[in-house]
Amino acid sequence: VLAVLASFRMQQRVNLPDHLLGHVATTLPDFLDSETADELVDLMKQMKVFPTNSNDLKFYKTVHEHIGEAVPIGDNGRCDMHPYFVPNVNRTLCLLPGRIDVGRHFIKHGGVIGLKESTSKLISRIQSFGRYMYNPEDYPVVKRLFQSGVFQQAAEDVCPPGKHVLDPLQYNFIVSLPGQTVALHVDGVYMFGATRFHFPQWLLAVMKFSGLYEAEFIDQVQIVAYLHRWTDNRDGQFVYWDSNNEAKYIAPRPLSGSAVDGSKVVHAAMVYQPDADVPRIDKSADNQLVYQGDDVWHLMADDQLIRAYTTDDLRITLVYRARCFASDEEMHRYHAQTDADMMSLDSVLSKLSADLVRRGRVTSVEAALTMPRAELAELLLGEYISYPLPVNAMVPYNYCALTSYLPDSLAKLFSPICP
Repeated sequence: VLAVLASFRMQQRVNLPDHLLGHVATTLPDFLDSETADELVDLMKQMKVFPTNSNDLKFYKTVHEHIGEAVPIGDNGRCDMHPYFVPNVNRTLCLLPGRIDVGRHFIKHGGVIGLKESTSKLISRIQSFGRYMYNPEDYPVVKRLFQSGVFQQAAEDVCPPGKHVLDPLQYNFIVSLPGQTVALHVDGVYMFGATRFHFPQWLLAVMKFSGLYEAEFIDQVQIVAYLHRWTDNRDGQFVYWDSNNEAKYIAPRPLSGSAVDGSKVVHAAMVYQPDADVPRIDKSADNQLVYQGDDVWHLMADDQLIRAYTTDDLRITLVYRARCFASDEEMHRYHAQTDADMMSLDSVLSKLSADLVRRGRVTSVEAALTMPRAELAELLLGEYISYPLPVNAMVPYNYCALTSYLPDSLAKLFSPICP
C-alpha cells in the first residue's frame, strides 16, 4: 500500500502541452458599477428560465451533435445504458454530453481538490445553469460592455500582438448553486473550418489539445464578471494554469472581473460554499433554474420543485467574449465561410486517428474508425485531454465513483471512506 501511495505522490499532476502554457490572465477590480450590475441581474430575471449548461444546445444548433455514438433513448425516457450518456435536446437520443471532456475528468479525479464522492453527487456539482446568447446588439447593457474601454484594454492584454480587431461572438450567464463548481475546462474553441455550430465541443477541445490545428485556431478574449454583492467568504475562486506548476487563483470579489483567453488557458472555479448540501440533479431529467419573482428562484426537475433559492444564494457570472483577428479582412474571411469551407467530421476523425497511429495507440486509421464510436471518443479523450490532476490529494483518483458501478453489497465496503 505504501508503495502505491508513493507512486501516486511521484506522479506528474500537471502536464499541459506547450501551446496551452504561458498565456496571460488579468484581474479587473471594481469592473462593474452598481447600476450596470443591477441592470444585468434584472435582465437575468426577465429571461427567467435557465437550463443546465449540459443543455446548451437549447440555444443553438450544431451540424454534428455526436460523432456516431448516439442510441435511441430508453423506453423510460432515461439514458441509463451508459454512465456518461445524456438525452439530446429533443429527448429522442442518448449521447455523450457536449462537454464530456469536462465531466469525465471531474468524475474520475474529483476536480481541483480531488473530491472523493459518488458519480451522482459529482454530476450534481457540475450541473450549473446558464443561457447562451450570440447577438450582443439585442441588449443595450451587453452592447455597452463590449464597447467599454475596459474591454478594449483587456483585449490589448489578452489577444496576441497584432490581433486586436475584435469580433464579439457570445455572452452568457452562468449560475452556480451552493455546493456546485465549474470543473476544469477550456472554453468553446473556434477555428477556421470548425466551431461549436458544427462539432461537439468536446471534439473541438480534443482538436485544440492535439496541437494539430494551431494554424486554424482563432484566439479569443473573454471577461468573467461577478454580479454578486455578498462579501462573506464563500470560496468559488477562479483558478487557472499558465505553467505546469501550481495553479493561480483569483478571488471572486463583488462586481470584479477576470480577463483571459479561456479557449487556450485551462481554468475552473473552486466549489462555491463547499460545506453546502448540493441537491441531487439527475442527468436524465429536464433540470432548470426558474425565476419566480420576489427574488426567489426554483430548482425544477421534470417540472417538480426540488429546492428554492434567493438571488443572494447564487454565484452568478456574466461571461462575454470576442474573437481576436489581425485585420478586418481576416474577420470578414471568417464570416464569409460557407459549408464547403468547413471541415468534415470524417476528415477530423481521420486526421486524429492518423495521429493515434503515429503515437502507437492504434494499429491503423481503419482500426480506429471502425471501432464503436463511444470507444473512439473515450480513446480520443484519454489520449489528448490532459487537464491537471489534483495537486494536493494523496490519491489523485476518485475511488468513490466506483460505488456507482458495484453491487450494493460491495459498494457498502466503501461507506467508511465515501460518505
